[in-house]
Amino acid sequence: PRQPTDAIEPSALSTSVEHKSNGQDDVADTLDVIGRVASMIDERTEQVMCEECAEIAMRVLDREISDQERERQILEQVGRTAELIAPLTQSPNSARTKWEDEAAELEREIARRSDEERALSETLEMLDAQLNELCTKIAHESKSMKEEAARKAELSRAENDERIVVERMAGAQWALDDKYARLAAQLTQLQRTNVYNDVFNIGVRPGGIASINGFRLGGRAHVEWAEINTAWGQTLLLLHTVARKLSYEFIGFRLIPMGAFSRIERIDETGATTVLELFGSGDLYLSRLFPTHRRFDAAMVAFVECLDQIVQFIVSAGGHRLRVPYAIEQDRVGGVSIRPQFGQDDVWTKACRNTLMDARWALAFASSYEP
Repeated sequence: PRQPTDAIEPSALSTSVEHKSNGQDDVADTLDVIGRVASMIDERTEQVMCEECAEIAMRVLDREISDQERERQILEQVGRTAELIAPLTQSPNSARTKWEDEAAELEREIARRSDEERALSETLEMLDAQLNELCTKIAHESKSMKEEAARKAELSRAENDERIVVERMAGAQWALDDKYARLAAQLTQLQRTNVYNDVFNIGVRPGGIASINGFRLGGRAHVEWAEINTAWGQTLLLLHTVARKLSYEFIGFRLIPMGAFSRIERIDETGATTVLELFGSGDLYLSRLFPTHRRFDAAMVAFVECLDQIVQFIVSAGGHRLRVPYAIEQDRVGGVSIRPQFGQDDVWTKACRNTLMDARWALAFASSYEP
């Protein structure tokens, strides 16, 4: 049930509304009215309002709020309009001054922008020039790089070709070195081989008889004269070969090797020549009574003299450091005469052996002699 005690009279609310409707336009006044209404409600009402009064109060408040909202919107629109027309309501001088200031400011801005544009244009031109220069350099460098790449490719091809040539030359060089090594080995072997030893094979047979190329020199009692004569021919050929190898010319003699019928020519100071036959026949001791066989003795002595000349040349060429196996003195070799003596066949055989050994010594020196 309603409790009308101390209830707000509708006339009070009406008065408030009428006061607002009588011309109060300020938003603050409206809020003040709402505050006073709330105070009135709070002062007069110690209990909860009745439903009818509450509805009336709510309608009044809703209407007030709606009116105040419309007034606020109107005021905002009026304020914006006033801002727009304010310059038009000012004095002519004031407006002109403002517009002049703005125009001057715009001119300064335009000038500043022009300066900036001019500076930017100059910068752009400079950058364009630098760009063109850079493009030129890039093009030049690109061309140089292409040329360098082409040169490198050419050098690489040339290097490959040269490497192939070098490899081929290395192979050829290896083959030449191998061939040279083989030839050098053969040469060394040939140098170590004394060809004269193969041509003149000298040795001593049983019984102390010397031999050359299989022919015995001496031992008349056991050896035929044909073999002895051939051995003397081989020995004379040996001495003749040694003289040619040493480029030596005999003094007062000329050797004529002719196998078993070899001879030695004696040349005196007048140029006269005496032929000495280096071969014998028959009984050596009896045949010495005849002039023909005496020439055989003279031929053997002449041979010893020629051998002595060769020995002296070799000793001189070797710095006197060389020594002949059997010393030669006139017709004696190793102290034994080359002339046959009656009943002393062994002595003559020894003299022949000593003579052949000295000839072999001279041959060994000549085989390695270099002028």
